[in-house]
Amino acid sequence: MASRHVGAEEEEGSAEDGAKPEAEEQETTAEGAAAEAEEEAAPDDPFRVRLSFTALEKVQMVVLGVSLVPLRFLLAIVFLTLAWAVSCLGLLGLDNSRPVSGYRKHLQRLTCALGRLCCMCMGFTVSKTGRQVSQAEAPVLVVAPHSTFFDAMAVFWTGLPFIVNREENRRIPLVGKCIQFAQAIFVSREVKESREECKAEIRRRCSPLCEEQWEQFLIFPEGTTSNRRALMSFKPGGFLPGQPVQPVLLKYHVTPSRDTVSWTWDQPHGFLACFLLTACHWSTQVELEFLPPHHPSPEEVANPVVFAANVRASMARSLGVALCDLSFEDIKTKYGGRRKEE
Repeated sequence: MASRHVGAEEEEGSAEDGAKPEAEEQETTAEGAAAEAEEEAAPDDPFRVRLSFTALEKVQMVVLGVSLVPLRFLLAIVFLTLAWAVSCLGLLGLDNSRPVSGYRKHLQRLTCALGRLCCMCMGFTVSKTGRQVSQAEAPVLVVAPHSTFFDAMAVFWTGLPFIVNREENRRIPLVGKCIQFAQAIFVSREVKESREECKAEIRRRCSPLCEEQWEQFLIFPEGTTSNRRALMSFKPGGFLPGQPVQPVLLKYHVTPSRDTVSWTWDQPHGFLACFLLTACHWSTQVELEFLPPHHPSPEEVANPVVFAANVRASMARSLGVALCDLSFEDIKTKYGGRRKEE
């Protein structure tokens, strides 16, 4: 009886030992399937960037990083310093409630040219397709998709339109004075009164009844950055005036595995890596495509949210990308800790 009992225990132990590898194998298979599913979904994730370079590309980037990048940075700093000096001169006695005129207009054009030179120093080659209309035809330029801090170059290739900027950016060394001289509207996002004043000033400058002739108003209406595989929801601020807008498609002609310009939520590299890796390329091709102006219907004039949604849908069709309706809070909840974990 004892021997039978021992034999039964041995058989049970053998069965358990055999079941463990089988369970582990099933768990491994499940994990592998989940990883494969994640990779299959990755191409459609508008916030995911993963870089991959060949050995030859890595060698080329090292060579350019040692030989060309220091020169690029030196020239960019020289041009930025010149733009700062010109802006400081133009700001002397400037009444910012009126658009610049006279010699200040020439100084603004000079800062715009210096801004272009700074971008060229980083290796950007910018082309324009379509026709940019005048301020009278479309007071607002709507630029998308928004994927990186490099997108600011659109300002220089559209004739230095005014923008909305954060109040704290006034104090950025060198750049702050250039933003001020471009007659940006500064806003403190945490202060309700400041936000309301900003909206009122946008309406005033864009109104056809305004006595002064302002430059066009340029906005990046998406609430965050992506990898350009989808368009995020448009904020209605730039559509509040109810005036015609001209959509502008901002395209970086780079492959996804070599997309060093995107600076978004789900990527293991950050701001500095984007900056340096892009500078280590001989050239980065950028295209600004100007679409025909969108003239709002009475319904769109009455409802800026509908106006923004319709323009967004039109731009998405032209780009051939999907729409992503995640809010900033949704994105922050989903991806906020991802970069820290990596």
